[in-house]
Amino acid sequence: MTNYICITFGPRNDDPNQFWNERTWWDTQRSAERWGVQSMPIAGTFGYGVIEEGEDWWDVVDELGAPASAVSISCDRIGTFSVQPSPQLTLV
Repeated sequence: MTNYICITFGPRNDDPNQFWNERTWWDTQRSAERWGVQSMPIAGTFGYGVIEEGEDWWDVVDELGAPASAVSISCDRIGTFSVQPSPQLTLV
């Protein structure tokens, strides 16, 4: 069975190098995308990502807001996703 997760994200007040994440679960990709688009005008929201989740796999199917190179989407285990700023390279 396929589920869709919409994660909206923005900067945390206590740690500017981290994002807050709000997850909502949907039955269709269209519903998840619609929720993400409707969340964009909320102050402090940088963007959203829609993730398609299966039994033992997941895939990012839509993303809007911060450039893809600026965010990192990860999964600790199926169902626990996180959107955070991408690590920055440091010149030495």
